[in-house]
Amino acid sequence: MKTIRYITIILSIIILSSFAGIDRYSLEFSKLQKYELLALKSEHIGKSYIYNLTNKKDCNKTSIKYLGIIETKNGKQYKVLSSFFVFSAASTCHGTSNIKIYDTKNKYVGKYNVGMPYELPSKITENKFVCWTNSKNCDLRKGLSINFEKGLPKKFFLPCSKDGGDEYRFSSE
Repeated sequence: MKTIRYITIILSIIILSSFAGIDRYSLEFSKLQKYELLALKSEHIGKSYIYNLTNKKDCNKTSIKYLGIIETKNGKQYKVLSSFFVFSAASTCHGTSNIKIYDTKNKYVGKYNVGMPYELPSKITENKFVCWTNSKNCDLRKGLSINFEKGLPKKFFLPCSKDGGDEYRFSSE
């Protein structure tokens, strides 16, 4: 009887602790959204904002960079952020990198999930090109830009090396 009681207690602790992780993620994501909005409102083009949302010593830090405004041929304007979000997952940290698109009233439009932080763009030129630079992992990006003049592309290919690259799709979720 005592064994069943101990098993029940242990299972209850495990189940309850899994909900604590979900709450931690929600809190960290909520902070990310707040900080992204602050970066959009500040409109300091090229400025990176660094935050330790996990409060864990061995984790990378969240980084948000306001890249500026892109404008389409038909006059539609979008604000662009590069966002590397580091969040808690149980005893470890995880990250996700996104090019986030907002309208001029700072309402979220969508994103391109690009995976790694070195896959994020570095700047916007001529209010229509989102540009990348080389990284130690990818040597074919110098001078690469994606033209947003015709609108938000549904997908684009980002080369990395002579062996290939990755295709990224727009998501409004």
